[in-house]
Amino acid sequence: MSYQFKGNLKGLLCDKYCIEAIANVKIRLYRAAASREVVLQAAAAVKETFHEVTAEELKAKSGNLLAETTTDADGNFAFQLGRESKYEGEAFDIDFECGNVPRPKPYPGKLPTLQFHITTLQPKWRGQENDFFAAWEYVIPNRWWCLIRAKYDAWVICGRVINCKTQKPLQGLRVAAFDVDWLQDDPLGSNLTDADGHFRIDYTMADFSQTLLSPWLNVEWPAGPDLYFTITEPVSGAVLLKEDRSTGHRADRTNRGPCFCVEFCLPDDITPNNEVPALFERVGNYDIGPTGAQFDAQGYTTDVPRLAFYGPLNLNGTLPSGTNSNEMEYRFRIINADTSYELSSAQVLNALLPFKIGELLKQTGPITWTHDAVIITPALNGAGEVWIPVPRGNNLTTGIFTPTNGVLALLNTSQLALDAGSTAFARDNFDLTSPSVLIAGNAVPAAQRAGIHTFKIIFETRKVGTTTLTAVNTLEKIVISNVNYHQRRHPGWGYTGDEDLMAAAMLEIKETTGSGHGCGGITTTVTAQYTIAHPHVESFTLRFEGNPTLPTPFNGGPPPAAAEYHDNNKAFATTGMEPCAYILWLDLQLGLTNGAQKIPEIHDHIAFCKTA
Repeated sequence: MSYQFKGNLKGLLCDKYCIEAIANVKIRLYRAAASREVVLQAAAAVKETFHEVTAEELKAKSGNLLAETTTDADGNFAFQLGRESKYEGEAFDIDFECGNVPRPKPYPGKLPTLQFHITTLQPKWRGQENDFFAAWEYVIPNRWWCLIRAKYDAWVICGRVINCKTQKPLQGLRVAAFDVDWLQDDPLGSNLTDADGHFRIDYTMADFSQTLLSPWLNVEWPAGPDLYFTITEPVSGAVLLKEDRSTGHRADRTNRGPCFCVEFCLPDDITPNNEVPALFERVGNYDIGPTGAQFDAQGYTTDVPRLAFYGPLNLNGTLPSGTNSNEMEYRFRIINADTSYELSSAQVLNALLPFKIGELLKQTGPITWTHDAVIITPALNGAGEVWIPVPRGNNLTTGIFTPTNGVLALLNTSQLALDAGSTAFARDNFDLTSPSVLIAGNAVPAAQRAGIHTFKIIFETRKVGTTTLTAVNTLEKIVISNVNYHQRRHPGWGYTGDEDLMAAAMLEIKETTGSGHGCGGITTTVTAQYTIAHPHVESFTLRFEGNPTLPTPFNGGPPPAAAEYHDNNKAFATTGMEPCAYILWLDLQLGLTNGAQKIPEIHDHIAFCKTA
């Protein structure tokens, strides 16, 4: 018998059209002891129970963790509880932990990891044979969600543009936001309106706290931005609305908080050009520029420290909706920037994965609708080229097409060919177990150290049935790194299984690796032996876990950057440690991102006993 609990978590920014899925956060379920207080909590409104979990509260409830999982891109999550978890249908607490919030612009600084308690829930289980099912969804109110976003320096403007007379939405207009400042006005960003006339502009405090003397002097009085807007037709450049900067001093525009919603109506005689081109703008969340580019001249991100890319990448941008007057198609050309070799259409196709380009809304009856995903599987056309047509659809019978998240393609970077014969790809595979097993502490041979691969991506779009390009933009360089190291950790312990990791990351303790020494006690010294190899090592740490007092951790890695690190004799004094069991950890952080988040740390560890 199992209990299957599914849910969805979203956050409200301002109103019904300013809502976002809360993706990639941990959902945690905690056991709630049966008591009168639990019954009251389960019956209470969420507004009375929602709160940030303190460190003391988190420590107290850690032993009651029932299960945890991570939300997907749409904020969905699922649990299957049963015999193993000793769950029998009772009420539980629901918390979520996040280390960031949805933001198109990556944040350069270090962000906190926070946990929030939502409510105590008694699911309404429905039985089917031997299993029980329950569903739950929650939208965090804007007063809470905007406060949480503020903790992550994530500011957002949500808005809508309509025709004053017809009240119909206006698509394809560029809305730009500005902050009135004492020395110079700060541009906060801009975006195009979608098929429903909606737009969204994300920014941070840095965007409205800059002065002519920045970074030596950053001043913003008062704390929030004082907002005014312009609206332009992006093709012709015609100005449709230009608010005076004095608008930013009105009571409803001054010192605005991290979430702000606004609606504009334009006169009936304004007819915007409805031919919105497709446009490549970002790799994942990273803007390709030219304005506000988040790539440096070498193809790394502008993060500190800078990052390379790995794995499947979303190539994102702007897409016309189904109501657009022009039928568009687009393609990507890819060039090996190290050799200037341009991949053939077949090679580009080999690196493109099926992806969700948007959704199709249809009315199937007076009060019934369907809401279907539109999946694109790229293919060669009759001319042997990879052009991706933007789906069409502009009525409720055949369907209204709406782009989703601006995904233009899903690029499998490990399948990017390096030569015309497709004999080499942008991935490196190394076997550290053959012809002999590499032991931690020894150097990785130079021939088994991964290289750096750099590509140029060119985007082209045109109207279907024509050869004239309507838009072209280019990402001059992007560094790609897909590495696999086949390795055997701790072979002296009789371990026969091998592991495949993104980096060579191996750890041994010299005092316990000799024959018959595995269970021997440590007295005065622990000698760490480690080997690390990857072209994009950000940092690594050797640390101890156990009762204090512990040896000071060793922090290694850049600067200066290197592709390989090893030490056969890194000694730590253990004279201050109590006789007990301890663990020595190797924590490795690579400078890699998939466009949305950094790659998780890689770990290795060994336990040992301190005897005297």
